[in-house]
Amino acid sequence: MIHEQMNSLLRLLTLSLTLPALLCACQPQPQSRSDQPVVSAAAAAWPERPYPGFSRSEQMVFRLDPAFTRIDIVVQRDGPLARFGHDHVVTVQDPEGFLLLDTVGPGSRADLRFRPDLLSVDAKEARARYDLDTQPDAAAIDGTRKNLLTEVLDAEAWPWAAVALEDFVHHGDHYSAMVTLRINGVESSARQPFHLRRDGTRVMVDGSLTVRQTQLGIEPFSALGGGLRVADPMEIHFHLEASAL
Repeated sequence: MIHEQMNSLLRLLTLSLTLPALLCACQPQPQSRSDQPVVSAAAAAWPERPYPGFSRSEQMVFRLDPAFTRIDIVVQRDGPLARFGHDHVVTVQDPEGFLLLDTVGPGSRADLRFRPDLLSVDAKEARARYDLDTQPDAAAIDGTRKNLLTEVLDAEAWPWAAVALEDFVHHGDHYSAMVTLRINGVESSARQPFHLRRDGTRVMVDGSLTVRQTQLGIEPFSALGGGLRVADPMEIHFHLEASAL
């Protein structure tokens, strides 16, 4: 009986471990620069900036191709009791987006959005991509996903997450841009690097970054006196492809 109770406790801790960290940028702690509430992405027309029909000789508009696009977020376990938990990977499904590529001036920009209720949690092929060494069972994955959507993302109230890129700087295929994430009614911005390649009428964008929860004002979740906890860093990996309109 004691053994069964301990197993139940550890399973509950494993599920709750993912709640604050899977997409820590989704938490409401980082306020927008004006410290004022941001209008819901669901309530506004999207994209807010014009894209189709905007192309000129030095500017081309591209539409994101979800079939060739992948965005993964990897969160790892930590602490002396980490062996009782799981690392997790969350994958964005069916994102939408536009890119305006300005080859002679500073006018490049991009907008992307996705539905949190379509997020995939711990798909077998996604876990294999990052050599995660455990495999949560179906009940643990389902519990993690439900808690992510209801407790962290509040997907019913905020059905879209949006990302805007502007202020592009580039040297060859090395780019950076100010990236603004808008989710759960708040937004946060930071300059992020990435690689961008153009092949005729297609554009490919690749990059990865590590974000610490504490940089966003979030204390990583811990239990059992810190014996079982979420690692502070989380990894975001992306490959985006888009076709010219």
